[in-house]
Amino acid sequence: MIKTKKIFSRGIYIFESRSSGNSNYIESLGEAKRLMAYAKYYLKGYLLIHDYVITRHGWQMAVEILDREKFEKPYDGIETWRIISERVRLWLSTYVRSANFGRKREGVLVREKFRKYYFESKEEALGHLEAMRNQQVRLYQRRKKYRGIKSHYRIKKEAGCGSIFLCSKEIWRDWKRGRSGKKVQQKWIVANVVGEKMVDFTLNLHNSLIPPSKPTNSS
Repeated sequence: MIKTKKIFSRGIYIFESRSSGNSNYIESLGEAKRLMAYAKYYLKGYLLIHDYVITRHGWQMAVEILDREKFEKPYDGIETWRIISERVRLWLSTYVRSANFGRKREGVLVREKFRKYYFESKEEALGHLEAMRNQQVRLYQRRKKYRGIKSHYRIKKEAGCGSIFLCSKEIWRDWKRGRSGKKVQQKWIVANVVGEKMVDFTLNLHNSLIPPSKPTNSS
């Protein structure tokens, strides 16, 4: 994946945020549920979340940026990446205040500004999203002394395996039922022609911003 600052409408990206040193991003399923509830509130009308994984060390989300014409507020004259960054900032700052209040603590919970990436190929996208759904994405600090206190994390491994509050595995499997009770099967976002075109479209957008290399003088 390629780290980026700018993002564009109709592109698909990986958003990522990690906890600060010696802090857990979440410590219970309740906090994970609250994190997703705030995401729905602040990001609705600007992007779609297709996949996600949440751990005590941080989270990742595969998101599709909506067309500017569909944004909840127009934000005329403001670049798309600035609008999305502001929505994410509001979301995370609200969660951090809530988490700190519940834990009766103060201080910085989030390590740094959230990161944004785009895929280099469909194959990379398929592999990474599969890892997200199976909770195999590594978000922890390399040095153990900087990781959050494990005893404060109150989610047992069995309870967290495939939980809809921690990853999108079960939601994608059959995440809603119609009024008739019939299951509605969902498809992976990049496992079809539409998803493939989204990855290629995003890659082409960013490649178009790379200035051509200067020709070398031939001897």
